[in-house]
Amino acid sequence: MQTSFHQLFILQANYNRLEQALFELANIVTDQDAVLFLEDAVLAPSLNAISHAKAIFILSADAHIQHEKILENMKIIDYADWAELLQYSRKVHTWQ
Repeated sequence: MQTSFHQLFILQANYNRLEQALFELANIVTDQDAVLFLEDAVLAPSLNAISHAKAIFILSADAHIQHEKILENMKIIDYADWAELLQYSRKVHTWQ
């Protein structure tokens, strides 16, 4: 992977808060940031809201529930990739 990101946002909101969390995130994520979707967040209905992020990731363990619409900058990663992603991100935020 070895791509560096200014910030990594880990979106782990439950389904009831998902749309609001995604809206909040869309207002602060930049084209130098990455977003990782975990658990219910994989079901995000408005992925285009954060399509300007440098990269969007889905953990392979959650890929079976992924949204039907895959963005060009979206990638499915495993736990080893996640560890590397953390290493190459200057700041890490969990968004719930």
